[in-house]
Amino acid sequence: MRRLSVLLSVSVVLVLGIMAVGFAPRAYAQETTPVASPAALPPLLQRWVDGVNTGGGDAVAALYAEDGVHEDIPSGMVASGRQEIADLVTGALNQFDDLRWEPVSAGQVGDLAVLEYAFSATDRESGKPLSFRGVIVFELDGDQIQRSADYYDVATILGELGLLDMGEATPAP
Repeated sequence: MRRLSVLLSVSVVLVLGIMAVGFAPRAYAQETTPVASPAALPPLLQRWVDGVNTGGGDAVAALYAEDGVHEDIPSGMVASGRQEIADLVTGALNQFDDLRWEPVSAGQVGDLAVLEYAFSATDRESGKPLSFRGVIVFELDGDQIQRSADYYDVATILGELGLLDMGEATPAP
């Protein structure tokens, strides 16, 4: 169960935002810039992505306020403070080889930022490849992250690890 919780928390560390293109009310739409490439990410989110992709739990945790919080919504895990966040990120990243966390889209309006991501890696224990999508929502305080919440597709992860029968896909009529 602990392995599953840590596996599920990888997205917490990894990843930000399906709401990026349309979460702002129309009056604020001009302030929201969708990401066409990683170069277009807001600087704080780019540093977060770089930290995850280089396996830097401490580097990722340093982006959070001292009392910052990261929530892995599917697993119910909560890391409070920089040390817990660093430990969570490092533990999650150490479960994988060939890890790649790719931004799909992102946006920021005021102190709210969202990052949609695609995660791919090889699970070290099983040797099986994983690939799934997720979203991380960030609450910012200046140039630091106060809170982040990661949402991702658990069924795909479990199916790819052989822990959930995904059945055969049925073609649409």
